[in-house]
Amino acid sequence: MAAKILIVDDNRLILQALADHLESQGYETMVASNGKEALSLVQVEVPDLIIMDLVMPEMDGIEATRRLRQDPRFRNLPIVAFTSHANKGHVGEIFDDYLIKPFGYDKVIDLIQRLLGSSP
Repeated sequence: MAAKILIVDDNRLILQALADHLESQGYETMVASNGKEALSLVQVEVPDLIIMDLVMPEMDGIEATRRLRQDPRFRNLPIVAFTSHANKGHVGEIFDDYLIKPFGYDKVIDLIQRLLGSSP
């Protein structure tokens, strides 16, 4: 079964481009446009990994990730910070790793494979 990746970003172009690329590599994707939507989605279907933008309307990625980490079901779920800022402050605290925008698709795939320990 293919690994399921939840991509959370308020930029629809980035969201769609990344989802399309991951699907072309054999991953299943779920998408959300803010942290609040992501929290609702994971209650219905748990992904194998989350790529979480930090700056979004309604609920930012830091708050959404903190809320996820409070739930025992999601404490060990790999969550990657997805940001245009090079601030690594929350990596290790609540995020497992980070990606800086603009990103290279190869780096995204390498990071996913490293965190999940496998290909799709």
